[in-house]
Amino acid sequence: MNKILQLLIVLVLYPVIAFPDTISVNKDSIAGGRIFNSDIIHEVRIQFLQCDAWDSLLFIKKERDSLRVKRYLQGNVEVNGKKYFSCGVRIKGESSFDYYPGKKKSLKIKFGEFNKTQKLDGLKTINLNNAFRDPSFMREKLYLDFMREEGLPVPRCTYANVYLNNEHLGLYVLTEEVDRGFLERNFQNKKGAFFKGEPKATFAYHGDDSLVYVGDYRNKNKSVNEYADLMQLIRVINGKEELEGSDSLQINDVFNVESCLKIFAITSLFLNVDAYNLLYPHNFYLYKNTDTKKFEWIPYDGNYALCAFSSVFDLNQAENLSVFYLHDTFDNPLTELLFSKAEYQKLYTDYITYLLSEKFTSKALNREIETLARKIRRSVYYDTHKMYSNAEFETNIHLSIGNTNDAGAFIPGLEPFIEQRIKAVKKELKIKN
Repeated sequence: MNKILQLLIVLVLYPVIAFPDTISVNKDSIAGGRIFNSDIIHEVRIQFLQCDAWDSLLFIKKERDSLRVKRYLQGNVEVNGKKYFSCGVRIKGESSFDYYPGKKKSLKIKFGEFNKTQKLDGLKTINLNNAFRDPSFMREKLYLDFMREEGLPVPRCTYANVYLNNEHLGLYVLTEEVDRGFLERNFQNKKGAFFKGEPKATFAYHGDDSLVYVGDYRNKNKSVNEYADLMQLIRVINGKEELEGSDSLQINDVFNVESCLKIFAITSLFLNVDAYNLLYPHNFYLYKNTDTKKFEWIPYDGNYALCAFSSVFDLNQAENLSVFYLHDTFDNPLTELLFSKAEYQKLYTDYITYLLSEKFTSKALNREIETLARKIRRSVYYDTHKMYSNAEFETNIHLSIGNTNDAGAFIPGLEPFIEQRIKAVKKELKIKN
């Protein structure tokens, strides 16, 4: 009886000790939780001891692009007042590097490049994107957040004011790195085949020699060579996988079709043209989930969302683009296969119908746009290195910028583009309001 009484006293006086972490999962306890769940705009200060640091960064970028030499410049980084020493820093990006004027280039910081145990809030690496061709600074945030709210495996995203050697470079979109830590957080495993699709990862079949595919599907799992798994996926997509004594493998046997179709649906609604199912066969990772034995589709890079750039469509064509669009300048057998099967068509259109009724609505998205605009407005105004003016930041929320009849010469207004896109897709799929 005394023992029972003692136990009751402990439970009453020390409830936290009795139930430490079993009631709910604290998102902040997950690696990156404090960075990506915080509502503040972070401050990132990069300091180099070299007097010619900028020239060194440019040289490393050129060396990486031409020779595939992976190097970082050593520097100290301070995030929200906390100092990290001997970090690796490099310039990243393609169009965001070549066509963004001035010094505000996209950056990658690898906290453990020279000190293997060093991390930022449990993260080894972060990306600082310069919002190329996005006067609103909101496209990538809206796009990635929307997919994450749908439970899809995409990078987390927030904002940071960035300084380099005490020079304010401006407001950046801070995004999560897709690495083995990302895999563990999203799939609870990280040892499967892992590839980055670029620059022309079309899934076209070019024979069984894996060396043919190395340049477009980069092996990110350095401990093993997993091209055999990739080759099987490509053969299945192209109908080349024959099994003795049984039916051929189907795409759903080796690939998470449902997740991919959901990502393609959101990509189409947001018209992020820099994606496989629209204009460019890159900006994705493939990971073979060791639990399901299926490849997962992991997209990234959303600064072209809501048609920030297209060399193909004028504004009217972009707003009315079919959700079953197939680009005709490169082979896209994966999209063709998924769109050719009635069961997958239904899954795809049912999901779009659901989004248009519940999530992808003008009311919901406009509210998010207004919230983000209030959050970042002051930082946008103080950014003297941004591509567009303060007036264009404000205008692009409500109106298009540039010649809307000339492909590549305009940037749609966020709110009107969303409204017109909703109307066009509902009309195409015969969805009643």
